[in-house]
Amino acid sequence: MGRTKEKSLLQRIQPTVISYGELISRMTGADIEIVDHRLYRVAGTGLYQKAVNQDMSQEAHVYKLVLKSGKRQVISYPGHESICQGCPNYLNCPEEIEIAMPIMAQGQVIGVIGIIGSSLSQKKHVQENEKLFLDFIRQMAEFIGNKALEEREAEQREALLETFQATIEHIQQGMLVLGEEQKVTAVNKAALDQLEITHLIGEKIKLAATGDTLNHYEEYSLTLEDKRQYRLLGTYVTVPKPTRRYQSILLFYRSREIKDRYFETASLPMGDKNSILGSSPATLRLIKEIEKVAKSTSTVLITGESGTGKEMVATSIWRESDRANKRFIALNCAALPEAIMESELFGYVKGAFTGADPNGRMGKFELANEGIIFLDEIGDMPLYLQSKLLRVLQERKVVRIGSNQLMSIDVRVIAATNKDLKKMVEEKRFRADLYYRLNVIPIHVAPLRERKEDIEDLTFYYCQKFAKRFGKALPRVTEETLSKLKAYPWPGNVRELENAVEYMINLMDKDGTVDVDTLPESVRTYEESAGRTKMEMEIRPAREAIRPLKALEKEMIGRALSQYGKSTAGKREAAEALGISRATLYRKLQEYGLE
Repeated sequence: MGRTKEKSLLQRIQPTVISYGELISRMTGADIEIVDHRLYRVAGTGLYQKAVNQDMSQEAHVYKLVLKSGKRQVISYPGHESICQGCPNYLNCPEEIEIAMPIMAQGQVIGVIGIIGSSLSQKKHVQENEKLFLDFIRQMAEFIGNKALEEREAEQREALLETFQATIEHIQQGMLVLGEEQKVTAVNKAALDQLEITHLIGEKIKLAATGDTLNHYEEYSLTLEDKRQYRLLGTYVTVPKPTRRYQSILLFYRSREIKDRYFETASLPMGDKNSILGSSPATLRLIKEIEKVAKSTSTVLITGESGTGKEMVATSIWRESDRANKRFIALNCAALPEAIMESELFGYVKGAFTGADPNGRMGKFELANEGIIFLDEIGDMPLYLQSKLLRVLQERKVVRIGSNQLMSIDVRVIAATNKDLKKMVEEKRFRADLYYRLNVIPIHVAPLRERKEDIEDLTFYYCQKFAKRFGKALPRVTEETLSKLKAYPWPGNVRELENAVEYMINLMDKDGTVDVDTLPESVRTYEESAGRTKMEMEIRPAREAIRPLKALEKEMIGRALSQYGKSTAGKREAAEALGISRATLYRKLQEYGLE
């Protein structure tokens, strides 16, 4: 029986080597592998993690040269440099950049740290910070060598920390190094910026995991000595062989930094009080109401028919408020299936329910913290969710689905509906207590038929808008056309008027004249049919044109879409108004080419 091969120095301290290998990988953003002098892989991350304890003697061409020379190697074009000749992957190397750093102990090379960038972004990151990373990796190599020999441990850790501190200043994540009793012994600028403080070294903190996993990160609760509390998302690492000063490291983003990333990907809502066009008393009164209520923090309930511009009112309140530099998060309660509405509102953690994002997701209330949440079509919220919303409004706290962590929030709520909530309360379809909680500041947006003075202003605005979009001359609207527009009752309100003007600009003559012939049929014929008396109809029945039923059906469907809109919610309301099923409506839309 042969003798068992003796472990190398690095194999004897393999847990330590693995821990610091992971730390190097976190700092550089690249994969790493650490081999001993016999070319056995002792540690690895990423692609190399599963290959730990394997023999690399047949492939580690560069490592052999480093073990022999004791000199580091930086290969910017792996597979295409002279040093790569003789390697099995010469001219066909999958790596983008490689750094090989010798690990020395008492003048002998006992291993090699390999930094491998497999993507162009990793290569760019390493090259931009090459000097810092080389100093850092060299110090790590010396530290591992000294750990293997158990000599000068304290001095080398101090030197490592200095290099480490210089490196972490180039990391976007906040970083705290903690000693005994969770006392902060090192901190980078990103951490101070995210926590909005200027000094932290020497303070004792309270750090505890909440148990929630969100957006690839673990969530932690951090409390400072002055009782300020933060929720952080990040990674907590314990230091191998800890000392009194260096026991653990927290790499983190503040929760709101993650929220800002989400918010940056969404388009900001447009519109302020100056975007509300019109000179009618109702519109001028509406603008004054917006100015008065904007500075408050009370809940607002905006009511009005579909198409009157309730979202414009909500965004105007936001723009005029003290929260204008905070987030405005909108959620259309009619556009979301009931099954996902709760998760959209309150968010969920990893493993909350089948089919959920495995990394969890922030809810709209959490995302809107310190800002404004706009709950459009609140009348379509199911009853079971109304009770949960009421509790949030009363307690100002939310709980993600699958979690037991209460989160305090500071959110101003603006709700809107085109339904009669009072009637819904009487019919037990809307909670009375939620209605009164929402209706603290009621704002009603009058329908367009009650503010005829606004039609001219809106018409000219939309004419300019669509003429510019379609590359046409600035339109000239005739007086007769304006009279027709003002006479029409506009059941679809401003949205219907906008669609009508878009139609008119498409049919406009080359000379830029918008006349009666360009009006939609429903607008053009309204006054004529509405003004005909019953007597005239009885005297001249033979002159009444008989229209095919299909033409009438197509016109009624078109009117319904103009009034309620072409969204999923709008089509549902249109189908109800027409007395047909949604399936029948979709079939008719396809049949008449209205889709």
